[in-house]
Amino acid sequence: MTSKSRLLGTEECPGEPRARDVQWDRHTVRVTTPVPTDIWTTVASADPSTMPFQTSAWRDCVCSATGWKDASRLYELPGGRQLVLMMARKGSPSRVAVEASWPSGWGCGGVLGPGGVRPKEVALVCADLSSSRALSATVRPGFSAFPAWSDVDLRISSITRSVHVAHFEGSFDGFWARSVSAKTRSNLRAAWRQIERAGIVLTSGNSPELVRALYDTYLRWIDWRARQRKVPASLARWQAQRVEPFPKFATVASTLGADCRIWVAWWEGRPVGATVSLYAGDVAVGWRCFTDRSVPSRFRLSEVLMVESIRHACESGCRYIEMGESCGKDTLASIKARLGGQEHPLAEYCFERLPLSSGRMAYQRFRGLAEGWITGHAR
Repeated sequence: MTSKSRLLGTEECPGEPRARDVQWDRHTVRVTTPVPTDIWTTVASADPSTMPFQTSAWRDCVCSATGWKDASRLYELPGGRQLVLMMARKGSPSRVAVEASWPSGWGCGGVLGPGGVRPKEVALVCADLSSSRALSATVRPGFSAFPAWSDVDLRISSITRSVHVAHFEGSFDGFWARSVSAKTRSNLRAAWRQIERAGIVLTSGNSPELVRALYDTYLRWIDWRARQRKVPASLARWQAQRVEPFPKFATVASTLGADCRIWVAWWEGRPVGATVSLYAGDVAVGWRCFTDRSVPSRFRLSEVLMVESIRHACESGCRYIEMGESCGKDTLASIKARLGGQEHPLAEYCFERLPLSSGRMAYQRFRGLAEGWITGHAR
């Protein structure tokens, strides 16, 4: 790849628009960092694969809530075609920098182009990333763009992943009858009756009160996990608040406005379940879902909340709702499949000067084994 690409000019600087030229297939491609908002919006609106994680507003969320800098790149091809590479940078480009599209916990990134990115364009972007001075750069395209990436012989390390997606054609009732088994529908009707008898009420919107209720439910879920693993609650909360800090959710809700919708289940005045979905055009993403595990399982709160988000996406005219990764949790994957989600493959691609991705995966495997051992002994 890199033999086809030659950089002319200097490395770009975060926050300061810089342009350079890349020679690709005997043509000159202009690369500008960061991507102007108006151009990003135009390209995103012309790409049918665009998801909520791939808008300029989401870039603002990432940079505001994480401290990472905007390192997005605009590729201007001969003939006027434009590509947008989503990217954030941590560290100085002249020293040790890490780039990600996007950082962990912030969804998929990748490349957007009118009509969708093409394999040859993926090869161009990957050649440019391989020439970067960053210590590492990771790119996780959305599932719709995966075919374009998988058609290119990248010869770089990658991490296989998958997501579940509920696709809509027509009304929600039609989707529900076509995609969900009679047994699951019956079980959920029974759960709704239990919820109504118990006096559990669902509310939805985007208010600061609902953001706080979402986060309180998250912390209660963390407390339950801590008890299962025999971990001190204070330590578990400290780790959880580092991974998913409250300002992250507050920033997303305030920045996206109506394109961020939260459902909260209230029982006796306290939140016991919450989910949040994100929207961009005719695409939705189920971003997070938490439940207070002290609530009886007969309520099936997590499933009920997921169904509400699926219903709203369908009735809002969305083509699909991406239900997210299950991270190897078979129970979660099974729930998504029961609710009409179809599994789609994708991958995270790693451009590295040091093998950071393999170390990260080894750490995650070790952590999973350790947690399983602790949970097993606790039981």
